[in-house]
Amino acid sequence: MAATTKASLVIVNGLSHEHIVQVGNRSQGSIVIKNTAETPKRAKIYKSDVEHNCDGQTQFNENTERDRCNSDWTLLSDNEIVISGGQSYTLTYEIEPKTDVEQNGSYWGVIMVEEIKDLDTLTPQRGVTVTSLIRYAIQIVTHFENENVKNLEIIGVDIDTTKEVNLLAVSINNTGNYMLKPIMILELYNESGEQVYRNEIPYQKVYPGFCKLFELPVEEVPKGTYNGILVADCGDENIYGLNLELEVPQPKTKP
Repeated sequence: MAATTKASLVIVNGLSHEHIVQVGNRSQGSIVIKNTAETPKRAKIYKSDVEHNCDGQTQFNENTERDRCNSDWTLLSDNEIVISGGQSYTLTYEIEPKTDVEQNGSYWGVIMVEEIKDLDTLTPQRGVTVTSLIRYAIQIVTHFENENVKNLEIIGVDIDTTKEVNLLAVSINNTGNYMLKPIMILELYNESGEQVYRNEIPYQKVYPGFCKLFELPVEEVPKGTYNGILVADCGDENIYGLNLELEVPQPKTKP
């Protein structure tokens, strides 16, 4: 059995785009797609939705009827493209909020770019050939500037010992109407009040009304019970945190 996994098409200018919008105005954006192969490649382009849950799962959904999904506002310049070898293509899109939406907080959706693999009917092969389907999900996030509510709630903290290193698994729920991008910071202190550990992980987007799982490695900390501070820093003075008592298991030994 042969398998092909290398992507010929790549997204050059990022997998997330943000826009400030208002009803009656049209915003524009672009997605640059490069063909790294020597031969022409085809791709189909379509709109979708994305949701996250507290278990760390991300789901893409072709149903775009969610209340804060902006895919129905988004107009694509193309639905299928062909890019010559070594060349780039700029897909443009326009966003115009519908007049009946609540004009506050954040809305989001996804533009999918999916490479189309042509069937090879000329080269005989034995066995089964598996060709992986490569697709990119570009998140389109729109914000209204008025009546924004920013609020996070830390709803679960637990030590996960099932991975290669011990992880502090933190579930965060966005209870406001505005997308937030917290940087998670963990500090641990011993009985003498001395800091024995500090770690932070880069921001992840947490959409309104949804939960996101953050995993912070807890490495090279001796087994024991520690006082800790857990902080979700969203910038602009939007900082959320809690004090916790954390029982750290035996550190994993590196292979």
